[in-house]
Amino acid sequence: MKLHSINIEGFRGFSKIQIDGFSDLNLIVGKNNSGKTSVLEAIFLAIGISNPHLTLTIDTIRGLYHDDVKDFQFIFHNFDVNTEIQIDSEFKSLTQFRKLRIHPVFLSANNMDSKAIGVSSNTRELEKKLNGVEFRFSVKSLKQSKDKFHKAILEYNSKGIKSTQPETYKETLFGTFLRSTTSLNDIYEKLDNILVKKNEERLIHSLNHIDKRISGISLGAKNMIYFDIGINQLVPVQIMGDGIVRLLSYMVNIANSENGVLLIDEIENGFHYSVLPNLWQSIYESAKLYNVQLFATTHSYECAKAFSGIQDLIPKEDDPLRLFRIDNTPNGYDVVKYDSEVLDASFDSNWEIR
Repeated sequence: MKLHSINIEGFRGFSKIQIDGFSDLNLIVGKNNSGKTSVLEAIFLAIGISNPHLTLTIDTIRGLYHDDVKDFQFIFHNFDVNTEIQIDSEFKSLTQFRKLRIHPVFLSANNMDSKAIGVSSNTRELEKKLNGVEFRFSVKSLKQSKDKFHKAILEYNSKGIKSTQPETYKETLFGTFLRSTTSLNDIYEKLDNILVKKNEERLIHSLNHIDKRISGISLGAKNMIYFDIGINQLVPVQIMGDGIVRLLSYMVNIANSENGVLLIDEIENGFHYSVLPNLWQSIYESAKLYNVQLFATTHSYECAKAFSGIQDLIPKEDDPLRLFRIDNTPNGYDVVKYDSEVLDASFDSNWEIR
């Protein structure tokens, strides 16, 4: 099941934005502060629609740590917690429609009872303090005529963070969000899963697109990862450079996201422009093998051009590539979609697509 479209309102810098026509590999481009990362975050929330903890996760990925309950305001448009966030999404194959409504949770100053409230013009709201968020969500198919909404609440109490989950809902989608920096600690266990299943040959083949010397990979103590590059001892992966570390992270996470979704922010980080075509070849081959839908952002022209270039590897009957350019205009956000044919013509004509 793959995401086809998403509509976002009241989230981060977006008052409203809609993107339609996602495919297997999706690259989002645009100038700084155009909302590229926010689109990835909204998709992440749509996938984990019953998990309000993700509001903390996406802030942490940005380096925003919740030291105070008021920090929940970061996800609301213009930090206005008296508004509602709406994220509606459509998933294809098993046609599924998801609606997510995010509301603030306020703590009553009068009786110290915490409860979720919606948008209000009541002045009594001034007596309440922000204490968390509530997810109201619905997941339905074409066969259902009405939305059935569930609730999941995340709030603070004297013992820390408390989460209330609906007992009648079980998530069927899986997604992973990769930040723009890489930690080897994040992939050690996932790499272990690959080695246990004896799937390292596929992984090494992907890494060889960047460095042909790599013939083996193994794990060591203290979360160390080693490569065999044909010399008299194994080499710590950190010695191999940022590009190999990033590629290893991408490939390991794709292999561990089978039939799911992978989101990568600033996908070109750590790579010299000359290896970007090899990067995209590795990603295309692995994502197809494991049936992973990919969403990535970049502001690099070379990265977008390399993305377009992998069409030479793709059978003509397939059309897995989509590039979306987000423009922040005085009248709101505009989205321009490029399918494989238009994308190829754009680079041939030297059109500016970033």
